[in-house]
Amino acid sequence: MLEWKLEEATMLIKERDSKILELDALSQVQPHDTIACNDDLLSLQSDADQLLLEKMEAEIQCFILTRASHDWKLLAKNQFALNEAQKSLLTDHKSLETKLRHAENRAMMLEDMVDKLDSQCKELSEISEVLKLQARASRASLFCSVQFILLCIAIGTILVRFLPPSPEIVPT
Repeated sequence: MLEWKLEEATMLIKERDSKILELDALSQVQPHDTIACNDDLLSLQSDADQLLLEKMEAEIQCFILTRASHDWKLLAKNQFALNEAQKSLLTDHKSLETKLRHAENRAMMLEDMVDKLDSQCKELSEISEVLKLQARASRASLFCSVQFILLCIAIGTILVRFLPPSPEIVPT
């Protein structure tokens, strides 16, 4: 839009310049109209100056907008790169989240296994204590049984010695 205004202002300046040239040519042909021509010339020159100012303003605005659009393009590229980076970070975050959940599940399973192994170790230690007590009890009972049998044999031999011999003799 500013470029169009710039072109329009340039065309107006060219028209004014052509009118100035025409008035210069007329002033040379008709010297008595110089005062009217000078007024027209001054008004045209002030219009030309005004148009020149407008042209300069339009060029400055065009330069500013061109620079701003260039900066915006760079910002848009940077924003696009940032969005792409955020997308890749999001996918990385999701994969890390999945890995974290998997690791947490494994950690819970391992904790359960540790608890089970602890309970099994406790049971095995209790069982080993029971077996040790049973082994001691069976050794003690075997020892007592052997001593009881020996006591019975000793009492039997003593009784056989103290008993009178039997009076009956049985012929063979």
